[in-house]
Amino acid sequence: MRMGYEINWNASGSDPVLSTPQYQQWSQFTIGDLVGQDTALKTAIKEARASRESQAVINYLSWLLRTIALVG
Repeated sequence: MRMGYEINWNASGSDPVLSTPQYQQWSQFTIGDLVGQDTALKTAIKEARASRESQAVINYLSWLLRTIALVG
């Protein structure tokens, strides 16, 4: 049984995370647009419920943070 997630986020075309408000909000930007938005992304993570249902959203937001850290 896997106990972790790959460092790079991924989702299939039918993944439920793609219809979440958080994905809809942040996916409208380019990665370059998100540089400097780390505080807002961290706030979004803090506001997410600590539940199994929220793990995909938290993975997505964490991936965005890691990605902007690479290019910022």
